[in-house]
Amino acid sequence: VLMRHLRPFLAFVAAIFLVACEDPVPTDYTPQIVMQAFLIVDEPIRDVQLYWSQPMTDTFSYERASIRDAQVVVLDGAETIPLRYVDDTTGGHYEAMDTTWLVKPGRTYRVEARVGTSVISGTTRTPERISWVKDLPPTLDYPGRENELRPVDSLKVFWTIPAPGTEYVLRMTCLDTVNYGTYLTPPTSDTNGRMRDEEFVDEASPLGRLPVRLAFVQAPGIFSWAAFKYFGKHELAVFAGDRNFINWFKQITFTRQYEPLLNSVQGGIGVVGSASAVYDTVVVKR
Repeated sequence: VLMRHLRPFLAFVAAIFLVACEDPVPTDYTPQIVMQAFLIVDEPIRDVQLYWSQPMTDTFSYERASIRDAQVVVLDGAETIPLRYVDDTTGGHYEAMDTTWLVKPGRTYRVEARVGTSVISGTTRTPERISWVKDLPPTLDYPGRENELRPVDSLKVFWTIPAPGTEYVLRMTCLDTVNYGTYLTPPTSDTNGRMRDEEFVDEASPLGRLPVRLAFVQAPGIFSWAAFKYFGKHELAVFAGDRNFINWFKQITFTRQYEPLLNSVQGGIGVVGSASAVYDTVVVKR
């Protein structure tokens, strides 16, 4: 359930900022179809979301916004991959009926959804695979707040750069916010805790409650203790995105408003993007 909330990293965020930051909404506001679709190389299709946009005069609700009865397919040349709706706590999503079918690198995919008589679609070219050059060690010893800014070159991570190059989104997720001692040797009964309580000023928001940190970088060779919200076991994910993927992330994290010129779908608003990804796990010790 936890990882479903975080698939692959934006599903919780886009609709909130997208429908809440446009120009003033008239009283006769007409909802538009919002598509958010991300295809991850070497993984099943499991992150296509459809919503009705909602006016600024109303409180956003996933329950009201979610479109559950669309006919959604992904087109790979002459092949058609049908998708099905799956309900979840973030408004539901569409995933491939055949979960053994995996997204391929260097391919052009078209995502198409029919909602009543309307059709919304978008195209993405998947990046080439990336792989670790140097990942994280199995454990990290937290040096204390006063030593966070000391450079530690041995902790920097590196990955291969897909041609012709791209920008990257990093996601650090605490996999267990409750247990801490379970991951020690020998195990203990110690419970987990936050690394920096004063940064949880947005605790009442959906983002504040998520045990995840996101970052945008332009090159490998990085490390920061600010990536961690908690101690304990974490997963680091690096996404090498296509232009649609990167532009969407920049909109909802930097400007927090929808830019029509960066729209990558036809028949509505939203994004169809893709990325290659690598993952690693690490235990952060107090």
